[in-house]
Amino acid sequence: MQALRSLEVRSDHPYLLRLYGVSEAEFEALADEDLKAEYLDGVMIVHSPAGFSHEDRQAFLLALLRLYAETHGIGRVVGGNALFRVGRRQFAPDVMVLPRHVPIVRQRAEGIPLLVVEVLSESTRDYDLGEKRRLYREAGVGELWLVDVEGQVVIVERRGRGYESEEIHEGWVVSEAVPGFRIRAEWLWQEPLPSILECWQALSSAG
Repeated sequence: MQALRSLEVRSDHPYLLRLYGVSEAEFEALADEDLKAEYLDGVMIVHSPAGFSHEDRQAFLLALLRLYAETHGIGRVVGGNALFRVGRRQFAPDVMVLPRHVPIVRQRAEGIPLLVVEVLSESTRDYDLGEKRRLYREAGVGELWLVDVEGQVVIVERRGRGYESEEIHEGWVVSEAVPGFRIRAEWLWQEPLPSILECWQALSSAG
């Protein structure tokens, strides 16, 4: 753990670090609430601290989803370093909506999310669009949103549609896994981001 902390302090560049041959017990001993890390088939994947733009959009989506879920009694919405486990894999999405009564064991959700949102960044773009996207499909995630701010596109995949990709550059991005929830893609491209209250009012009136 000290070596990981040292890397975080010294590195001025985004990184995605893979530690091979790590047992699940070792992963759980190393991972904590201050470190974003995942566990995939004996490999511990450590993420560099996210940049401002990434955190801003993650917080924006988390706030809207959480408010919507609480208003309509749909699931539990968490983000950041929260993990969900499927078999020997533990994932840490940027934002996820879990079923309402999913068990929480050792601070990990033991269930498959209804919706997962990933905001692409320099260090995670290839990982999110490739390996992690495939593993989410294998896990049976209900719906996946990949938010590409650089390309100004939201890629949506749904289990019920065989994970066929839909690319949305503008207009409403509508969730089927969280019925009634939607955002306008162009909100995510704005700098600064629009008011959450105004977006909530637009979302509510659109429903």
